[in-house]
Amino acid sequence: MANIGAWMKAGGAALAVVWLAVGCETSSMDNEGTVTLAQLQGQSAPATETPAAETPATETPATETPATETPTDGGWPAEITGPIKWLHTDVSSWPVTASLSASVGGSINMPYTKARVWPAVGGLNANPWVIVNMNGQWYAATFEWFRFGQTSKPKGVLDGSMGDHIKVSPLNKWRPRSGERFGLMVSGLARTSTRNVKERSNVSMVTWP
Repeated sequence: MANIGAWMKAGGAALAVVWLAVGCETSSMDNEGTVTLAQLQGQSAPATETPAAETPATETPATETPATETPTDGGWPAEITGPIKWLHTDVSSWPVTASLSASVGGSINMPYTKARVWPAVGGLNANPWVIVNMNGQWYAATFEWFRFGQTSKPKGVLDGSMGDHIKVSPLNKWRPRSGERFGLMVSGLARTSTRNVKERSNVSMVTWP
């Protein structure tokens, strides 16, 4: 009987150890969350990636630049007084890097010193400008394009015999009168949004023959 009692005590102790071990492992499993078959076999489950949401690109529509008004100062010919309304790009702040001495005879002559310096875009590298006083208000507008090296245009581009070349009101209706004084200038490409250089010439005053 003594042997049976000792055996039962030993067996009970062994069962208690097994129960405690199982209880601890289960508790550990509960803390870890769900255990997969791959984890039990010593393999790591592949991480799943959530694709980043793409933000669609937004485009800002181009807006047209309205006519701007620039006051004149000592850098302009004394004949041009009061503000100038720019019917094309306002180039008044562009640095004067070219020298111009214009004249009107059989053609409109505008020899400027950067005719073969400013780079061409599609063969064009400058716009000639006219600065006109209409009813006490000065207006500035481009009236043509210059090819690389070109410095003159036929009179018809201003006198109307070759149609309207300014194409912006109110100078699209302007026609120079004999004896009228107005300014001529050359700038880098400014008639549209295309640019090559942001430079211009001085304003040269001429008299229409």
